[in-house]
Amino acid sequence: MKNRLTIGLLLAAIYLFWLLLSAPARLLALALPEGARLVEPTGTLWKGEALQASWRGVELAYLRWEFGFSSWLPGWHIRFNDPSGLRGQVWLHGLNEFVVREGRLEAPARLISQRLALGMPLEARGQLVMTLPEARFNAGGCRQMTASTVQWRDAALSSPAGSLELAQVNGKLSCTPAGALAVALTQDSHQLSLTGQGVLTPDGRYTFNGTLQTRQTAPALLTLLLAQNGRKDEQGRTPWQWQGQWRSGEKK
Repeated sequence: MKNRLTIGLLLAAIYLFWLLLSAPARLLALALPEGARLVEPTGTLWKGEALQASWRGVELAYLRWEFGFSSWLPGWHIRFNDPSGLRGQVWLHGLNEFVVREGRLEAPARLISQRLALGMPLEARGQLVMTLPEARFNAGGCRQMTASTVQWRDAALSSPAGSLELAQVNGKLSCTPAGALAVALTQDSHQLSLTGQGVLTPDGRYTFNGTLQTRQTAPALLTLLLAQNGRKDEQGRTPWQWQGQWRSGEKK
């Protein structure tokens, strides 16, 4: 009798284990944050892909995931490669409060500028690269970031006021007590010097407070506009404030 019970329990455990391994990818929807959506998921919970994923106005195409281990911790290795040029990979651990490790995101600067309410015709060129060695998030937003950075490589701007060739723009990422993402930016080229602090809240509002200082090689019209829009400080820098709402890329 005991042998039969043992065999029965063993078979039941094997069956449950098989069900877990073969659980369809669509069950991921039960664990996603509010507002997140997967389009046409295929595969299983442990290895699969989706035609598209969206959350808080950000859309990713050709999302792939695979369960594995990073630094001896179980998690999902997630990769995406959107036709727009947005691509990246990350290790994700946890669900309700999750940890991001070995994250890397690349996007054309023009793609990001299209999501910002610039208030003027402005074309951004170059490539944005974000690295997240380790970061923690929950439903309230950003909680902790370690040695996380963002770079704008081959940075350049074109506008009716003229074109600007920028040096590499460097930023250090951090979290605010309210759960927003903060970035401290610095840039110093032969045409323009820029420093400042930007904040992006979980609901998509952003602000930037910093200073600009034009060089002798800066476009004359841009120098004139800056001189009219603000009073320079003792070091010749012009205060610059900017705010707006992140534009959703989702189609209505």
